Amino acid sequence: MTIIVGFGNDLRGEDGFGIDVIKKLQNYDLPNTKLISTFQLTPELSLELKEATRLIFIDATFSDINNYSLACNLEEYKHDQLSHHISIRTILMILERLYNTKPEYELYSMFTNSFNEIIDEKNYEKAIKKVVEFIKTVN
Repeated sequence: MTIIVGFGNDLRGEDGFGIDVIKKLQNYDLPNTKLISTFQLTPELSLELKEATRLIFIDATFSDINNYSLACNLEEYKHDQLSHHISIRTILMILERLYNTKPEYELYSMFTNSFNEIIDEKNYEKAIKKVVEFIKTVN
């Protein structure tokens, strides 16, 4: 089974990229696919992911340049604030160590430096459409 996880805060503009992609994907019949929208990645999420043979993570990632470009980026950022958020690598480690499963995984990130509002609605929607179309064709 493929599980697609879109995460972010849809109340904070472009930070909601992953959630917005999931909302669009809900309009399509994707066989053997489960869609999950979540505010952030937490250890408890691994319970829902342990049945996956393939995982796709979708979110926004910071960049001062290349806004609205898409990338695959597992780089972990250091946060100055306390958070319950954990990384994709941590989720994958939990799945392997606790549930003895190693699903294939992919990450689709949209570069942005605007996490509080959508600066360019047209390019934001184009980025969403590109990810949705790609997932539809490879699923």
